[in-house]
Amino acid sequence: MTFSGAAKTASKILTGKFNRGYCVICRKETVFVEYDPWKRDFYKCMRCQSIPRQRAIINTLNIFFPDWHNLTIHESSPGGISSNFIRDNCKNFSVSHFFQDVELGGCKQGCRCENLEKMTFDDASFDLLVTQDVFEHIMDPHAAFSEIARVLKPGGAHVFTMPWYGKQEKSKRRAKLEDGKIVHLTEPVYHGNPIDASGSLVTYDWGRDFTDIIYSACGMTTVIYLVINRKLGLDAEFLEVFISRKSA
Repeated sequence: MTFSGAAKTASKILTGKFNRGYCVICRKETVFVEYDPWKRDFYKCMRCQSIPRQRAIINTLNIFFPDWHNLTIHESSPGGISSNFIRDNCKNFSVSHFFQDVELGGCKQGCRCENLEKMTFDDASFDLLVTQDVFEHIMDPHAAFSEIARVLKPGGAHVFTMPWYGKQEKSKRRAKLEDGKIVHLTEPVYHGNPIDASGSLVTYDWGRDFTDIIYSACGMTTVIYLVINRKLGLDAEFLEVFISRKSA
């Protein structure tokens, strides 16, 4: 942590914007500090600087898949300390990014190139497939959900996070492809992208119907798991973790 970062942390602690607890990523007692009212990105573990959604997905893996360390896991578009934590603790972990300039199944900078809408993996390749804040950027989510179901083993699961507008009945499409060109249906919004400085276009605002959309696309049923527990540093906007299971 830099001197300015340490000073900011001290300031937040002095003003009461902190609490003690246990970080599932550090696996240690720690202090969680609120650096900004937008807790999703700024309620951080003082030790590892993890943010709530990263802790939430690891907590979910620990609860629903306590033997995840021994499973075959693939993560699409990894980034951040939660991805590193899975990598360091799962012996059968693989990752991929979608590189626009690389053939699917090829490699760039040591990372496999895959498109969730049309993956090159064999059927029933993985016990778990993980995506963290990816599905708000997918152009054809029906194809992506179907492909995920295909590459999962029977009884496998897709564990993922994404901004979810639970008060919104219907999902809202923000952009689509027509003849290979992006057509914006609303004002464009971009999120950070670990492999592209220009960011990732938001294509969907997901509403309450998204579980039905998943089921219609691939037959997987989805559980919405939400824990608010400041002792675990779990308190923020869009903190839900979703688990879509393939039939055994």
